[in-house]
Amino acid sequence: MHEDELRAIFTALRSQETPPMGSAADVIRRSRAGQSRRRTIAVAGSAVATVGVLVLALVFLPEPPPLDTPPATNSDVRTTPNSGPLTTPLTTTTR
Repeated sequence: MHEDELRAIFTALRSQETPPMGSAADVIRRSRAGQSRRRTIAVAGSAVATVGVLVLALVFLPEPPPLDTPPATNSDVRTTPNSGPLTTPLTTTTR
């Protein structure tokens, strides 16, 4: 290419209108709106995932067996002669 052709190309490019950039406030506003939208989608997605896990657990996990433990009776409780709690004596060893 000759110098004249390059000059004509650059002059034509310079004369074209620049794309609209918007102000800094517009850019910040759009950025915050996008961030808020992403945060809302993330929270909603987490809630849906939690509900899904709970539903699957309730559907597929077996029921626990019934607790067939007899109630405690007085004969099962150990007491000392003065009806206080049973404690173990402290022992010390010497070498």
